[in-house]
Amino acid sequence: MSEQQAERDLTPQPNRILAEPATVQACAGDLRTPTEQQIAEGAARDQVAFTRINATGG
Repeated sequence: MSEQQAERDLTPQPNRILAEPATVQACAGDLRTPTEQQIAEGAARDQVAFTRINATGG
């Protein structure tokens, strides 16, 4: 006898992130690690610097 695999449900599912309210508890689980935080801070500084350069016509 062969086992039959259960068919996957291919119906669209709601986005879990969009469906959850933005509460302190929900956000606490999405905190960045210290390394990820440093990378994000560096990227933000770069973005500000490039925006300032572009704003001055440089």
